[in-house]
Amino acid sequence: MEFTYKAYSIMIKKLYCSNYNICLYNDYNNYERIAILRHDVDNSLIKALELAKFENSLKIKSTYFVLLSTDFYNIASIKSLKIIKNIISLGHEIGLHFDEKKYNVFKDEEWEDSISYAIQNELEIMENLIQTPIKVVSMHRPSKKLLGYDLKIGDIINTYSSEFFNGFKYISDSRREWKENVMNIIDEGKEKKLHILTHPFWYNEEEKNIETTLNEFISNASIERIEALKANITDFEKISGDKQKW
Repeated sequence: MEFTYKAYSIMIKKLYCSNYNICLYNDYNNYERIAILRHDVDNSLIKALELAKFENSLKIKSTYFVLLSTDFYNIASIKSLKIIKNIISLGHEIGLHFDEKKYNVFKDEEWEDSISYAIQNELEIMENLIQTPIKVVSMHRPSKKLLGYDLKIGDIINTYSSEFFNGFKYISDSRREWKENVMNIIDEGKEKKLHILTHPFWYNEEEKNIETTLNEFISNASIERIEALKANITDFEKISGDKQKW
């Protein structure tokens, strides 16, 4: 499968042709054949919004998992909040993308309670920022320990719980590589429950290899920094010393 919006739309059409119902985490019990679409927003909220708009044009809803703390975006900024609220307005759900590596100091005997508390704390912070209830969490690059642990977090849905990680056929495009042929799995239709993870960062109008995608992301980040500096420093172009750069 190519990493293009056209290929993505073909995947969606195949799901419908194989009689799958595309649904969110909290309503899958209403259907016999299910496909849950999950998106981990690891690098770019802008790319997440692009995919959210495209999915809206296909009349489908999915869940976008956003990191509370990352070096790539700041969900407390005006720009980021507008993007997140736009994604919600398109009918999608926002979830917490939890990075356990920040909390690797916990001792084994207190690990479960400490991780659960950390997740609930991040959920509260994110809810206060975006002013929207968050009912589902996914793990960012989870450790083997967390993957093998059926962590309960009150009434919060954990996408790595046995219910969703073992009870569904889990398919992912991590590192821009499908570990299994998602199109064939859908066409065969043997699995009644599909849990499909994609990363909006990799998808474009035209197919681009991983090198091009990463280099464009780096270049665009420079442009974003320049625009931010222009907005915050009077006469930025004058004092920067080289007007032609900007």
